[in-house]
Parts: sequence; C-alpha cells; structure tokens
Amino acid sequence: MRLLHRHPEGFDPAAAWIQESESVRQDSRLFRQIVAQRRSPHTGRQHAFYRLQGPDWVNVVAFTRGGDLLVVEQFRHGIDAPTLEIPGGGCDAGEAPAEAARRELREETGFVSDRWVALGSCTPNPATQNNRCHTFLALDCEADGALALDPAEELQVWACSWPEWEARMRRGEIHHALVLAAFQFLGLWEGWPALRQRLEL
Repeated sequence: MRLLHRHPEGFDPAAAWIQESESVRQDSRLFRQIVAQRRSPHTGRQHAFYRLQGPDWVNVVAFTRGGDLLVVEQFRHGIDAPTLEIPGGGCDAGEAPAEAARRELREETGFVSDRWVALGSCTPNPATQNNRCHTFLALDCEADGALALDPAEELQVWACSWPEWEARMRRGEIHHALVLAAFQFLGLWEGWPALRQRLEL
C-alpha cells in the first residue's frame, strides 16, 4: 500500500487512546452499551465513545449431501422486513465458536454434519462493537429431526441450489452484511473451485 495522507501529523493507528472513565449505559440480553471517555494520544483531546460489548457470533454455510444450500427466512425487527440468511447465532457463555456453529445448524435447520471447515472470522462493526463473527462451512449435511428454536424465533428453512443463491446475491436480494461476508470467505477458501464445480453440475 501507498500512504496518501496522515492526520494529525505523527498519527500512529496502533497507538491506543487513553481511557479516562467508563460506565454502563444499558445492559440487555444481547449487548452491554458502554460509554467510554477517552483521550487521544496524539492531540490530548477527550471524546466520548459508545461501545457495544457482546458475545461472538457464528454463521454456517451449509450444503446438503445432495448439493443444496440450507437457507433460513425470518422476519427481522431492525428493518421490519423478512430476510433470507444462512443459519447462525450467538455463542453461549463458555461455548467455542465451532460448537456454537454445530448447535445453531441443528437448532435452526434440523440438519447435522460431520464435515466442517473453519472459513474465517470478521469484526461486524469495529467502530462500536467488540465481538467477532466466525464463519464455518458444513458439508454433506443430513436431516436429523425437528427444529429446536428459541421462544421468539420463527423461521422457515429452504433448500436452495447454488446457481439460484448466487443469482439472488447478484440481484441484491441477499442483503445481510454478515451473510455476504460469509460467502466472501467461502470464495477465498482453497477448496471452493472444486466444490463450486460440483454444485453447478
């Protein structure tokens, strides 16, 4: 990369801001909202920053033994509209991301897999959130019973061919940012060209 600008002069992105104070503004089931007063190590000026602390999340790109992608559709209250997504959710306390991925796949789709690949992780919104979203690939998934949803969860499960899913992404019908990030990870996986060729037959 080639540096084009730096402000202020002497700016070092790795220099941590100085913590002056911190208080919990709200503590909910999903996040703790923190108000942090921090001082710039470069200018000495103090600013308030709002931070969300929460558990890590998982996403599962799951293909059945027959080559279909497992997709869930549910109503999302943030946008007051339904979305097409892949199985996923939050890690329980003390639960490793790989364990959470297996649990979420089983709970939301009724499918299980013995073939798993860790594709990578990302920070959903590093400007305000401290958690990560881990993406896993589950292959040769097979049905293993009924869904096991939380009381507030309502969804339907679809089996979607890869060409149809890719077309939906191109048309902008898949708009959940973390779902799109999961397929970016899939596209970077070394085994994707061979898998894609099999899915498109």
